[in-house]
Amino acid sequence: MDSGERGRERERTQGRTSAASRTPAVLRSEFATADLCRHLALFYEFRDVQLTSAAAFVDHGLRTGHRCLYLVDDTDREEIESALRRAGVDVDDRIDAGDLVVRDATDVYLESGFDPDRMVQTVTDACHESVSEGYEGLFVAGENTWCFRAEGSFDHVLEFEASFDAACPELPVVALCQYDLSRFSGRSAAKALWTHEQVVYRNTICENPYYVPPEEYRSDASPESNARLLLAQTHDLTRNRRLVEEREQRLSVVNRVLRHNIRNDLNTIIGTLGLLAESDRLGSDEREHLEVATEYTERVVQMAEKARYVQRTVENPTVEPTDLESVVERAVNHVEEAYPDARVTVTNRPRGTVLADTNLDVALVEALTNAVIHQDDEPPSATLTASESADVIELEVSNPGPPIPEPDRRALRQGHETPLEHGSGLGLWLVKWVVENGHGTLSFPEEETCILRLELLRASTRERDEENPKP
Repeated sequence: MDSGERGRERERTQGRTSAASRTPAVLRSEFATADLCRHLALFYEFRDVQLTSAAAFVDHGLRTGHRCLYLVDDTDREEIESALRRAGVDVDDRIDAGDLVVRDATDVYLESGFDPDRMVQTVTDACHESVSEGYEGLFVAGENTWCFRAEGSFDHVLEFEASFDAACPELPVVALCQYDLSRFSGRSAAKALWTHEQVVYRNTICENPYYVPPEEYRSDASPESNARLLLAQTHDLTRNRRLVEEREQRLSVVNRVLRHNIRNDLNTIIGTLGLLAESDRLGSDEREHLEVATEYTERVVQMAEKARYVQRTVENPTVEPTDLESVVERAVNHVEEAYPDARVTVTNRPRGTVLADTNLDVALVEALTNAVIHQDDEPPSATLTASESADVIELEVSNPGPPIPEPDRRALRQGHETPLEHGSGLGLWLVKWVVENGHGTLSFPEEETCILRLELLRASTRERDEENPKP
């Protein structure tokens, strides 16, 4: 094996390792949180990656009230049904109810000879039928290896992709076309890229920079050889990458100045204010002003320390199956030691393993601390309540104090602050980032009470076994 072949084999191995690290629960979360377009393409090299991705897609469709149609070709029916069961789908019940339909792709596409217009009409009719029967619409997952048995060139198949892509915005449909990179040539796969706005590759949903809208695709007989467009896309990607690198460099400098230089200067100011406070020449008004200046200066120092802590915590996240009960116990003990007068109550203690950032205990400490200090009750109290379902475990942290301010809640929901409206600190941002690193969610279920909800994905039995292999 020469160096080129070794390099390609290493890349394939790394790709499979990367894909394998994206567990079924994480894939479900990715489909649930992504803004899916109507027409996606899955590119894969390994059968297990294909089955896991396709099953997660179908599972999401079923969960969101859609009828799901799976067109099987290169795999067999038993394989895809087994993959769906591993994803948590009750296959037999779903098929009996009409929610899930598994058909042979050859029967659908080639029964009367391949006709792109007829196929678009077939999907259109199936969408309308699904809606008329009470579904939100139709999810279609199709294995595209049937096209090797179609008459004509692959460009004929791409014409169907373009026609379907043009019809998609008007239809209640989400379609996942599957391309096996070990079967399709590089040229054919490259052509397929042009007709799909989003792609799933290595189990990650990606916006496709090489997507060509249907009207542009049809105006150019060979868009895959449009050098100007390829160069323009490459130029834009390079420019954007450089802008990101430059922004990260600037942020690094600004963070250093804020967290180190300014912190040191503020400590000097606090020391000087302390010397002034020892003076007998200050009157009551001057001493009161001095105490206010000292208090606010110490707040800024604490904020700088918190910024350093937050950066160290979220900079290099690691997600792994985590025993939630032990994490909750550590976090509660930490807060009770830090605030001996506070009462922290745990109701319905959680039992189970979740996929989580290894800093989940830090996030829970921050959430409980926030609940303890932001209230007027004496002694302060906080409650952590767990509720469980088949897929998630929810933790709600509450206190008897006022609700979290709306500007804070709005900024956290939107994921950014504005110059005119921003949150009051970093603590809840730390909770949000740690929870979302593990593909969970942070929310505020009630506006009139102080409740913070953390929704964490359960780890599957397979994931727990991979984390704790038997000797």
